[in-house]
Amino acid sequence: MRFIGALLVLLGLIGGDSQCAEPQKLLEETFTAELSKDWFWGLGTWTAKDGVLRGFESGPRRHGPVKMRKLPLKDATIECDFRLEGKATFAGIIFNGSQERGHIVHLVMGTDTLRILAHPKKGENVELLKLPNILAVGSWHHVKIEFKGESITATIDGKTIAASHPCIAEEKQTFGLGGDSGGPEGEKAGALEFRRLVIIGLP
Repeated sequence: MRFIGALLVLLGLIGGDSQCAEPQKLLEETFTAELSKDWFWGLGTWTAKDGVLRGFESGPRRHGPVKMRKLPLKDATIECDFRLEGKATFAGIIFNGSQERGHIVHLVMGTDTLRILAHPKKGENVELLKLPNILAVGSWHHVKIEFKGESITATIDGKTIAASHPCIAEEKQTFGLGGDSGGPEGEKAGALEFRRLVIIGLP
């Protein structure tokens, strides 16, 4: 009887673990109201309105717009739509560690190339993948990113690319949406837009 009781307890623990191992929604952004304080830093001008997060380069610093958000994650899927306007040349999603650690991995989706960049340590850039690509300006595009251990898989408008590097397995503490919006002339040059952002944590 003791053996049967112990077995039932063990099965209960296993069942409990399997329930905990289900994917969990970590974030869903509707962009219908002002951004929360978890969107803690950025460059350029950003507004969230009518379901769209819109950004463009502004100010004296010559750098494309970027907006950062706090969200610790390891294995996960990230999905959103994005659009390039005007002279914008690429949209990117970058994942960082701590402030001391800096960038970990960066997906770049451009009008002529798709790139995956790894950053094994702060200030180091390793190009894991670069492929020719045609990305229309003015149209919405869909991207799904999956992190699993040392691997990243990204599907952009049905085209799947993948790469791996040990640093990708590190915990990502923040992520950023951004890219190149066309130049320092501000919104007149172009803009980047994002919508329907959903992040699911994987077991």
